[in-house]
Amino acid sequence: MKSLNRFSAPCARISLAVLLFVTAPATLWAQDDEGPAQINIRLVDVKPGSNAEWQAAIAEVAAASEAAGWLFYHVYQRLRGPNLPTYSIITPGGATNDLPPRDIDQSVFDRLGHSQNGNALMTVLFYPELGISTGSVAPSGEFMSVRVRTVSPSNRQAYFDWHANELTPAAREGGVTDLRSGRVAVGGNTNTFVRFYYGDTPQSAPAGGGNIGQSMNQRDFQRMIANEASLIVADEMYLYRFREDLSFTAAGQ
Repeated sequence: MKSLNRFSAPCARISLAVLLFVTAPATLWAQDDEGPAQINIRLVDVKPGSNAEWQAAIAEVAAASEAAGWLFYHVYQRLRGPNLPTYSIITPGGATNDLPPRDIDQSVFDRLGHSQNGNALMTVLFYPELGISTGSVAPSGEFMSVRVRTVSPSNRQAYFDWHANELTPAAREGGVTDLRSGRVAVGGNTNTFVRFYYGDTPQSAPAGGGNIGQSMNQRDFQRMIANEASLIVADEMYLYRFREDLSFTAAGQ
């Protein structure tokens, strides 16, 4: 028996609790001047001792996605924190019914359901004015740092402006070459921003391969950090490793 596009399991202990289930029309992650891009991020909590079973099943899902013509399927494994093993799966944005249908046997989903405690799906808008683009959806480093910032409703626009006018220019001057940053759109906390930095080592990922602090004088740097702190009500940071063996990026993307 075949199943199309299903990836079912009850929600469980997902660390990014502020980011909830969201769906919207499909677009690409590649940022341009036409407006925000949109991606789906699925957070998966795998049962201890079931890591190999889950990885084998998700590899089949990735292969079926590639065969169906999906543009990318990126799997990241979280390196630190509670409830390990935990994964993030990044795919083109929107409801899966809007994407090319995949031919996946039901047994694959049964194996996924057996090997995981649960998963949660969200869609995030990524804005070109907040990011530094390489022109490709492929990750630019093996390691990815994810920073989550939640602001009060009254500070949402102020945080967006701080990011666009202070952080992003400083990151660019500091040598960051790949910064992807956005906000939860609907269905969850719409005042939550997420930003991704990439690096070739775990140590370089939090800084995105650059050094923002050395791109400006110390007083301006401390003022920029203080400006962010005055706007946020909660913050989290996670470190992931890209699982190239479980992922793909279509040619030209």
